[in-house]
Amino acid sequence: MTSEFVRNIHLATAQSLKEKGADLYGIIEHFENVFMPMDEVPELLGQLGYPQQDLKQFLKNLHY
Repeated sequence: MTSEFVRNIHLATAQSLKEKGADLYGIIEHFENVFMPMDEVPELLGQLGYPQQDLKQFLKNLHY
């Protein structure tokens, strides 16, 4: 499990990427690049405002 401190840093970076126009693929790529456990990604994406139902289908299509 990732520490709250590290999660907050990567969440802030992802929020910045989103504000600069990054799409969902770009944000997920960021989480992959920093080795964020993929089981934590849906919660982080939810905190960024992505609807959970859409995320489940999206991540399923990415084979996570």
